[in-house]
Amino acid sequence: MTAAARTRQALWLSLLMVVIASTAAVATRFASARVSIEAIVTVQYLICLLLCLPITLRRGFGNLKTRRIGLHFFRGGAGVLGFYLFYGALARIPMVDAVLLRQSAPLTVPLVAWAWSSERIPLNAWGPLAIGFAGILMILRPSPEGLSWWHAAGFVSALCLSISMVATHKLATTEPASRILFYYFLLSLICVAPFSAADFGGLYWQDWAAMLYTGVAIYLTLGLYTRAYAIAPAHAIAPVNYLAVVLGAFWGWLLWGQVPDGWSAAGSAMVVVGGILTVYLAKGPARGRRAHAAADSKTVK
Repeated sequence: MTAAARTRQALWLSLLMVVIASTAAVATRFASARVSIEAIVTVQYLICLLLCLPITLRRGFGNLKTRRIGLHFFRGGAGVLGFYLFYGALARIPMVDAVLLRQSAPLTVPLVAWAWSSERIPLNAWGPLAIGFAGILMILRPSPEGLSWWHAAGFVSALCLSISMVATHKLATTEPASRILFYYFLLSLICVAPFSAADFGGLYWQDWAAMLYTGVAIYLTLGLYTRAYAIAPAHAIAPVNYLAVVLGAFWGWLLWGQVPDGWSAAGSAMVVVGGILTVYLAKGPARGRRAHAAADSKTVK
């Protein structure tokens, strides 16, 4: 298969991933009307853990051996907090705003890498970062009266996602993907399950269906993401992730009558431009891993 054909295949896989992820966000918002966020996240991680077990244990229990359990815990904690805040924001602010703020993760990856490993941020990256963060401020719209805290939570979820991505790439130097995912799902489940133990009574079958679908959908997006970024460079397909913003606006309008105002629309455009430029400018050989991390703004880290 030629490089162009691989890129086309990766683009279709990425498009399918974004569509599935957007429907998972819809299911989460639907379930959150009657179900606690803790319960939704617990079911999600339980399903993902059960689905990944056959792959992880295919090579035997020896595949679970790790010397980096601390980093696994840290990565899992960041992932749980990120999902919790994202789902909380989905339930309380316009869907397009929550999705867009989550998709701003590529803007924070260079800052996290600098704070964690003292990785230098290239001079040509500061312009796109400034554009993106200006867009975030337009969406958050801080004022003397205060800040929309659930909008802020949406942005913190993106920061947690970027921390999780950087941690994942550090783990990947010694750990296979199946082990990383196993410990992510297991440790995340351990973190959140105690807080949801009393939250499953009196739920309707529609609530269970929405939660089960979300868990399966999140796991599917993992597989599609892994395949897409294995066969094509991140900078070539990462822009497809930002279709999630368009889909978020579409679902929000169709199902809940939400129409983005001018500030949100302008801010969204700036975040998308800044995010795409950030990924594109990081495509050089010396920064390939960071480009790959920055591209993963949508999914399950």
